[in-house]
Amino acid sequence: MPLIRNASHLFLAAAGLTLAACSAQTEGPQSAGPSGTGGGGGALALFPILDAEAEPDENVVISPVSIDLAFGLLHAGARGETRTQLEQYLPPLADPMGYETDKDDVKVAISNALFLDDRFRFRDSYVSQLRREYEAKAIATDFTDKQGAADTINSWADDATEGLIPEVIPPAAITPDMIAVLANALYFDGLWETKLMSSSQHPFLFGSGREAPFTFVGETFETPYARVKGWKSVRLPYRNDRYAMDILMPSDREIMAAAPPLELIERLKQELDGDETELVRVEIPQFETDFAISLNDTLMSLGVTLPFDEVRVDLSGLAEPGQRPIVVSDVRHVTKLQVYDEGTKAAAVTTISIVLTGGRVLPKDPILFRADRPFIAVLRDLERDAVLFIGRISDPQPFDPEVAE
Repeated sequence: MPLIRNASHLFLAAAGLTLAACSAQTEGPQSAGPSGTGGGGGALALFPILDAEAEPDENVVISPVSIDLAFGLLHAGARGETRTQLEQYLPPLADPMGYETDKDDVKVAISNALFLDDRFRFRDSYVSQLRREYEAKAIATDFTDKQGAADTINSWADDATEGLIPEVIPPAAITPDMIAVLANALYFDGLWETKLMSSSQHPFLFGSGREAPFTFVGETFETPYARVKGWKSVRLPYRNDRYAMDILMPSDREIMAAAPPLELIERLKQELDGDETELVRVEIPQFETDFAISLNDTLMSLGVTLPFDEVRVDLSGLAEPGQRPIVVSDVRHVTKLQVYDEGTKAAAVTTISIVLTGGRVLPKDPILFRADRPFIAVLRDLERDAVLFIGRISDPQPFDPEVAE
């Protein structure tokens, strides 16, 4: 399961699901199922699995909402036991386009697309449902032309992420039996409520154990702060108070061997949700990171097996009768995250491939919260109790934002 990390300008999560032809062909209620740490399951459950597979010096960053939205596109075409299994582990989100906003200096944009090969007959009802519920565009794609198909998909991702993800699928990933790629992109761009005005150099303890100077940005202000079971956490609100980023780290300055359990992350969130605030000196690294992975093995270890099972899969809701069976061949996820003095930029793309087979007087001494060790970042939609992005940051990469002239 390869991990790919490179510097970038935004946080982008991309997951892809491919359907393939197979030799043998082998409905339920919609659930809200938000990917909140205390919610009803969803793709957030993948984070501890991926975290356990990563080394202490590796970053792991995913967008649970992006993955859930992509599987909502698949769920609409699933039938029988396949549909039931998806509802058990990755239930489709209620009001999927309700995550969008462009208010108070925070923009969240959702894009969905169906790349469909016209050699294959898709049900009009399937395409119409996704256009209505997900605003998904159906884009004719010739998968016999590897380069052309990859260019079509990557151009869409590039536009949907405002240039942050120029490539999600290389031409080599396009196979002759591919008939569809279902894709979601999630883009976030938000300014902090309190700009982190100061800049200073401090040693950062990387997950490898080495220490090196790193640029930190910070400010002192009243904000929610919590300590639970050897962990401490602070909340950084955005100007649109529907959104916030929680930073969690061990109370002791040490290497984080693994992320805390989701239950502990939820407990810290509940503490931060209270009315109590503290005067906190917040200092965080100015950094960027990205992450890319095939989620096939991780999904199957979670229990999502039938979409990949050539014998038992039932995706008959996508296709007109009388054609070769189809199966999911690949689910890809790519993320990029950028945190700096003025705010955060983040984006997520999920693809599912389908184939045949200063100067103030402070009233008291502030609490110092300096994230100078591996930490957890949780970007939340507080209104919908959903985790837009979550990551363990053990190897942040220096980042200098572009300054508008």
